[in-house]
Amino acid sequence: MSIILAKNATKMYQSGARQTFALNEISFGIEDGEFVVILGQSGAGKSTLLNILGGIDCLSSGEIFVNNIPLSKMKENELARYRANDIGFIFQFYNLIPTLTVYENIALMKDIKDDILDPAAILDRVGLKQHLKKFPSQLSGGEQQRVSIARAIVKNPEILLCDEPTGALDSETGCMVMQLIQDVCREYHKTAVVVTHNANIAKVADRVIRLKNGRISDAAVNEKPMSIKELEW
Repeated sequence: MSIILAKNATKMYQSGARQTFALNEISFGIEDGEFVVILGQSGAGKSTLLNILGGIDCLSSGEIFVNNIPLSKMKENELARYRANDIGFIFQFYNLIPTLTVYENIALMKDIKDDILDPAAILDRVGLKQHLKKFPSQLSGGEQQRVSIARAIVKNPEILLCDEPTGALDSETGCMVMQLIQDVCREYHKTAVVVTHNANIAKVADRVIRLKNGRISDAAVNEKPMSIKELEW
């Protein structure tokens, strides 16, 4: 069953008489529980697509359905609930609140959603149990990214949207973070959509969607995903 279905999804920007297409009539489906990589160079439309999937931006035409519900038909308050309840965002830059401890950064999700998972248990799962009382400035980049993953997971969303989650990390830490995202996807049965320009990461995906100049150049199911441990960055 497709948890996400795009039909002729188009995002166009108008500047005078000039039209620029960030997305140009793209169609694809993503199955429930899949680990999906959206691959493309800078300007291909990856982040635009992720923002639309997350209810942050909207299409110019076409439609994207999530659980058979068209995002374009949602009112603003419905989109806010969708972002709060159904979507977990993981970004390249961690967006942690520097004046809050690791635990407080995660527990803050209680202000967004009532039925969150146990923050301490999730931090333990991402290997940060011993850092609960530390502030973001006391953590390495990889540790801060793990906090951002924990923050996304603790809401117990259906879909994880990851925008270049390893872009600011070295190769060893990047592999560790990707392994964590994939493990969380499997263990908690989440659908993970990872946007990246790193073609190697596509080798570990269940499904790969390649974007070029706002169009899908290729979309395929990966029958034999590689282990993240085997990746060469």
